[in-house]
Amino acid sequence: IDENMDDTLANVEGAQGALLKYLNSISSNRWLMIKIFFVLIVFLMIFLFFVA
Repeated sequence: IDENMDDTLANVEGAQGALLKYLNSISSNRWLMIKIFFVLIVFLMIFLFFVA
């Protein structure tokens, strides 16, 4: 039983690390999409005010 507990603990810690890495990846991608959307809106406003 003690050996199984050690294996289970190692698996849980590994899964926790993988989930944290995945969460960081999702968060950075979300910020990247927000920045790109903001830049597109700014260019659209500049185009509408000065060109059209």
